[in-house]
Amino acid sequence: MAKAGVAVARREEVVAGLPSPKAGQILLAARKVFMRDGYGSASMDAIAREAAVSKATLYAHFSGKEALFAAVIRERCQHLTRSLSPAELEPLELAEALRRVGRHFLDLILSPEAVAIYRVVVAEAPRFKELGRVFYESGPMQVKRSLADYLAAAARRGLLAVPEPYLAAEQFVGMLQSHFHLMRVLGVAGRPSDAQIAQAIELAVRVLTRGYAVG
Repeated sequence: MAKAGVAVARREEVVAGLPSPKAGQILLAARKVFMRDGYGSASMDAIAREAAVSKATLYAHFSGKEALFAAVIRERCQHLTRSLSPAELEPLELAEALRRVGRHFLDLILSPEAVAIYRVVVAEAPRFKELGRVFYESGPMQVKRSLADYLAAAARRGLLAVPEPYLAAEQFVGMLQSHFHLMRVLGVAGRPSDAQIAQAIELAVRVLTRGYAVG
């Protein structure tokens, strides 16, 4: 377990970029098993059965349960990180780019699958010390790094004055997450309405763009 997490074997890195059909089949099965059984009780045997593959095939793609969990998290975040690429965001006006980021981010973290996985991590991280790190480095940290890269590029273009882009990214993500995520995870509230989401995004965009305005 010591070397797992984001620093996984090359085969997981390849799979995480563009999953092959077989890898995609395994990842789908792994998500189901992790959400059903939790991280501690989930086994590679159970995942192989759910995926209808042999254990040899499973281990040919993933070196162990921790690496497989990291790949599940990365795969869930891929759509969001792709939406944060320079090719997607730089042609947009600054506020519109941030609105797009906010919408994709909230769509991800408020989805039933993301909420279920988050509950698994919170419940089991005290027993499995690497689990929290794997989750954070494979998901939230990658999202914030991608947003920080965009904010740094916006600063170079003279659109913002952002001395610490990663901190600014954390602030933006935190403003969005704090509105809805905890109530969703605790089961206090369901998914917010589109109007509520749009309002939260607009307020977060306004705070960031005014707080880091040039001049």
